[in-house]
Amino acid sequence: MIDKPDTVLLAEAQRDSSSGGAFEEILRRYQKLIYHVARRYFPNPDDAMDASQEAAIKIYNGIPRLTLPEGGNMKAWICTVTARVCLDALRKRRPQTSELTEETLLTPLPSAEDNAAANERVQEMLTAIKNLPDDHRMIIILRDMQGLSYDDIAAALKITVGTVKSRLSRARLNLRKMLDK
Repeated sequence: MIDKPDTVLLAEAQRDSSSGGAFEEILRRYQKLIYHVARRYFPNPDDAMDASQEAAIKIYNGIPRLTLPEGGNMKAWICTVTARVCLDALRKRRPQTSELTEETLLTPLPSAEDNAAANERVQEMLTAIKNLPDDHRMIIILRDMQGLSYDDIAAALKITVGTVKSRLSRARLNLRKMLDK
């Protein structure tokens, strides 16, 4: 069976929101991505699952109003919605902080000999990412961890590609400064 393109599923979900079939297909297609993004923000699987469920509700409620630009990417929009839900949840818990752990970065260690050095570097990176401003943290996650294009990030965040590049550059520069100390 051939999967329908996102644009077709979106049109079906917008046309017939009462049946939920198209939305269920969208959710099935992106549920792992939603959870994976949530785990970047929440080391606890239960917290990540709660955020994933909240994101699914936001996605469902946002689909009737969603208009993807020409060649738009639903994946970018879903990542952004999920990241914003996670940031909102973190703000409610502890303003201006989030907890990232080695597990949430999903960084495989090359060998047993390199474990100590790699673990120390991962912890430094996690601390640095945690200390970034929210807009920089989101750009780093969407671009460097999720692999979204500049255009997709710009469309999802409703900012220009230039702003995406600028924020990403500043975020990476801040990370570099924090890690070089």
